[in-house]
Amino acid sequence: MLQNAKRTYALAGFTVEKRPKGWFFRKTYADDDWRGPYSSPTSVSLMIARQLKREITKRDAPYAVE
Repeated sequence: MLQNAKRTYALAGFTVEKRPKGWFFRKTYADDDWRGPYSSPTSVSLMIARQLKREITKRDAPYAVE
């Protein structure tokens, strides 16, 4: 059964930059706009984690058992 199969996902990398107004991030190999400013490395890390969660959820959707 597919729902019990091992699934591995290679996730997109992100670039983080500290600027005078705060922390910004974007996908490393995409032409996305920079997102930010965030007040701390913790805040920007949390936003990246949310992006990665969305990516995993999207990729795993075909295997989800309801």
